[in-house]
Amino acid sequence: MELTTMEAMIQGEAKLWGNIFAFTDSMALRCVLELGIVDIIHSHGGPITLSQIAAGIDSPSLNIDNLARLMRLLVRKDIFTTHHQPSDCGEITLYGLTPHTSRWLMRGSEFSSIHTDAKPSRVNDFMALP
Repeated sequence: MELTTMEAMIQGEAKLWGNIFAFTDSMALRCVLELGIVDIIHSHGGPITLSQIAAGIDSPSLNIDNLARLMRLLVRKDIFTTHHQPSDCGEITLYGLTPHTSRWLMRGSEFSSIHTDAKPSRVNDFMALP
């Protein structure tokens, strides 16, 4: 196999795996909705640390490492932004809202129809399709 054919095969495989695991994006968004992360950041009036986000989540068994992974994924998807602030310990990452995407995820917002579209009953209807 010549190199370009091999590269095309690898790209094809990567695209296939991307489609197989595409559900992770919607599951991550659903977590954000259920945890109220957008509202937590919005209530602070600007970018906040992961610890501040965690403090606003009402869960006795919150896993901060999983929360960090969730936030990194959604920063990559342009749902949240990151800002870096120097501190005595190095650099602190602050998470903020994107101006045109995050507002769709706020509870009580005029744009918050996403909350009804992400209900389990909606997903179950889709999963029942033949």
